[in-house]
Amino acid sequence: MSPSGYAVCTEPESSIPVLLSELRMEPSHGQPFERPRKRGRPLTYEEKWMVYHVFTTLVTEKNTAPISPRDDPYSLTSQYTGVARSVVAAIAKAVKQTGTVPLATPLGNRHQPTTIPVAAEGRIRELVFEKHRQGTICHAKHVHALLKEACGLEVHERTIQRHLKRMGFCWLRTRNRPRSLREKAEVRQQRHDYLYELRRNRQRPPAERYQEIYLDESFLHHHHGGQYSWFSDHDFVERMSGKGRRWCFIHAMQPTGLLAGTFLAFEAKHGKGDYHAQFDGTMFQRWFTGQLLSHIPQRSLIILDRCPLHTGGSDAMVPSQMKKGDLRQWLSERGIVWEEHWLRARLLEEMDKHRDKTPMVELLAEAQGHKVLFLPVHHPELNPIELVWATVKHYCGTIFSNSTSFKEQRQHLEESFGRDITPEYCAKVYEHVQHIEEQYWTADLIIDEDIEIEDNEGDLF
Repeated sequence: MSPSGYAVCTEPESSIPVLLSELRMEPSHGQPFERPRKRGRPLTYEEKWMVYHVFTTLVTEKNTAPISPRDDPYSLTSQYTGVARSVVAAIAKAVKQTGTVPLATPLGNRHQPTTIPVAAEGRIRELVFEKHRQGTICHAKHVHALLKEACGLEVHERTIQRHLKRMGFCWLRTRNRPRSLREKAEVRQQRHDYLYELRRNRQRPPAERYQEIYLDESFLHHHHGGQYSWFSDHDFVERMSGKGRRWCFIHAMQPTGLLAGTFLAFEAKHGKGDYHAQFDGTMFQRWFTGQLLSHIPQRSLIILDRCPLHTGGSDAMVPSQMKKGDLRQWLSERGIVWEEHWLRARLLEEMDKHRDKTPMVELLAEAQGHKVLFLPVHHPELNPIELVWATVKHYCGTIFSNSTSFKEQRQHLEESFGRDITPEYCAKVYEHVQHIEEQYWTADLIIDEDIEIEDNEGDLF
């Protein structure tokens, strides 16, 4: 009996018709048939086991009975179940390596590559705040001018407006004032809570203070090279087409330098998409427990961003993929009262109230006497390790040549970590970030007072 509750088939000659009947379809015999499931809907835990059982049965059939060479078990499984061949291969690989099917990926809140680089978000936020301090409004065209002048980017204003919304800004009309950009209250509160926790930790006595540890992930392409040089007439430098293969890496730092033993690098499996897709929860937790927690000082405050990779909970459930009966069973097992007339949306709401959403990294850190603090969303300028990435990538770009191999590019990366990221450099980076923190702290208090004054003035009319 497998973990999913399905009995493993032991009679290969008669197993295929049985499985096909369970899936409510018959062999096509070369005739087109209706796809058994809708495209785009994530597979449930039970469906993944069903796909795996179909695959293993077809493998057994191939070993005991003749199958056409062009109809391999992966393609046949994809044809019979309506699941992509790549998904079938991923499920089979996961069971072979871990003994179970892969867990469902949480929906939403995924990092997507954007035209505007993450490094420019701090400059954009400073521009908006400075405009408001001067009493002037801020339009997307102002951000457009900033990106063109500071970053050399020509970005459409509609793209800028969408990116501003992702950063937490909204376009609204203030009382008796023209339209302008204003940061959402929940984003300002999240940033203020983060800064408050930092300030409170720094005000503790030295014996009770937690050591600040920042961590983050990044990437480096094989063909990452400088784009500018001094040229004379008819002189040029040829560069290879494409960005090449990609190194993904993760590291941690403290005020005195990078943490020894916490560097991890590997080659990306996919050449496209956001680099966060190259990491998974299992890999990150293995690095977090095996490399980070064993090398950080006692009483450390681990600071990291809020990507889904870091905020994954201790349970791997995805409530939106659960059936109504499963939701009721989950509530009943925990003694939570539910009513018969509740629809699925109400059951999901009640389940969301009682789920333990504590991130797994927080539980792992607290078990060893550490604390975890999450950065506010879209605030890379508050993480000093982002400046480390810029420094080491700049070094790799300046010494890159067309003869540089993929392994040599990684050697350049590690060389820069030891050459450029000195204790003096890290102290300056921390000082720079703390200056930005003070600016945000002061600006949030001023904006909050201005909003309160506006509300009081509005009550007079």
